[in-house]
Amino acid sequence: MNRRDALKKSALFSAYAFSAGTVSAILSGCSPDTPQGKVAWKPKFLSAEQNDMLIRLVDTILPKSDTPSASDVGVHRFIDELMATYCPEEEQSDLKAGLDKAIAANPTDMIQYMTQLAKEAEVNDNTQSELVENYQSREFFRQLKSLAMLGYYTSEEIGTEVLAYDPVPGPFIGCYPLKKTGGRAWTL
Repeated sequence: MNRRDALKKSALFSAYAFSAGTVSAILSGCSPDTPQGKVAWKPKFLSAEQNDMLIRLVDTILPKSDTPSASDVGVHRFIDELMATYCPEEEQSDLKAGLDKAIAANPTDMIQYMTQLAKEAEVNDNTQSELVENYQSREFFRQLKSLAMLGYYTSEEIGTEVLAYDPVPGPFIGCYPLKKTGGRAWTL
């Protein structure tokens, strides 16, 4: 079974609700046309200012530690390509509006800013007194976090160097001890 077949099958059983555009992007192998660092990359969908803010935000969600940061593996490029090619206009406008709001806020402490967005995202969906602005912030944060995680964990570098990777998988073993993989989860 190749990676594409594995993703197709796992998407059917995923408990997370991906939009049709997101699943389409994963299955089509959405990746930047040029390798990082070789040619100056320009976003297709976002403005340069929005792309810079996106990099700051995704690096706050997934910072560099003993693993690469989100921008190190090109998550911002993945999100730009996904939005430009596969997502409906509503999702596109939600992302741009959230990035524009973050640019206008001009946060100096990104952790504090993201913490505030996370708190707004925790508000109960059924709250009657909720303002439209809080709704937009909540949806932006949820969208940003899910796209950052999706781009990060489906990137080739994370899949092959951080997670356990077997290019020729054998039989399915449901309870495989993590000791045998060096404590790393399997990648698809």
